[in-house]
Amino acid sequence: MAVNPEHVARAANDLMDHYGQAALDVAKTQVERASRASDHLALDQALMVLTEIERHQGISSTPVT
Repeated sequence: MAVNPEHVARAANDLMDHYGQAALDVAKTQVERASRASDHLALDQALMVLTEIERHQGISSTPVT
């Protein structure tokens, strides 16, 4: 099942509204939990939410070479 981009954007906005700058840390925690649980769908969604928050905050965890 594919992850809905609208759901990702809404989840990212909800985290940013609720946690402010700490939303990035919350999103990273969600990624770690999904990874440990080997829940691939949840991991995909969590990574997309993290990327959306990073994009909004002007941050990238992907190194530029």
